[in-house]
Amino acid sequence: MIKLDITMPRLFAEGASELQVQLDLETGSLTALVGPSGSGKTTLLRLLAGLETPGTGHIEVNETIWLDKSQGINRTPQQRSIGYVFQDTGLFPNMTVRENIQYAAPAGREALVDELIEATGLEPFVNQKPVRLSGGQRQRVALARALVRRPQLLLLDEPFAALDEVASQMLRQMLRQLHQNWGTTTILVSHHEVDVQALADRVVRLVQGRIQSDERIVDRGSDSSIRELITRIDYDEARQQWVIETTTTQVYSSNPVWANWRVGDSIRIDSSLK
Repeated sequence: MIKLDITMPRLFAEGASELQVQLDLETGSLTALVGPSGSGKTTLLRLLAGLETPGTGHIEVNETIWLDKSQGINRTPQQRSIGYVFQDTGLFPNMTVRENIQYAAPAGREALVDELIEATGLEPFVNQKPVRLSGGQRQRVALARALVRRPQLLLLDEPFAALDEVASQMLRQMLRQLHQNWGTTTILVSHHEVDVQALADRVVRLVQGRIQSDERIVDRGSDSSIRELITRIDYDEARQQWVIETTTTQVYSSNPVWANWRVGDSIRIDSSLK
């Protein structure tokens, strides 16, 4: 579980105000941060990564305190278990694909480097330097480099923004598979609905530094999906599955993330489940 409660003065397009966010993120979840440009999405990622410091706040990751202003605790970025993928990738131009990934790997993780190169389809390019790669290939290198330390939190800041549709689709499929296999808690910043619908199980919308909406998603890939409130949630021991009921639907899942949902949460479900 990641617990975040921060307040930070900030200048928004509408004028000076505060970025004020309180969130609990379930381990293994993939949360999309959406909202207009300048609403505080990237700033929130930078605060989690330790690249900026709020005026007041508390960040706790799996019961380890990364930040507590009242106690004078503020772990450096190097002390936080973070993987960060930027829009511009930030690869070292003088290093090959393998060298870029190895640079971030802890000692003795050669097997993990090889596993990620295979998982991201980068085997044909291991000896190439970034200038020889396409935008989608560079983002795959950046993602492998971010994951090679097995971070507790993966931060993705508009990773699809500079890619064409074909490259974006390939990267989304790869990211979804890696997230499912590795179970890393992930936060994705995106302006594109297709990225959010394809990947996220929760969507948090920021407007001028405040949470405007917070939506859980059960089903992604259908235009027939609708939004309903949870009326009951229980664990069925016989099925070994969670059971969620709304006013019209009952759905089951063994996904451990469901243990953190509560009555009254908003979820998106596919009408074909009714």
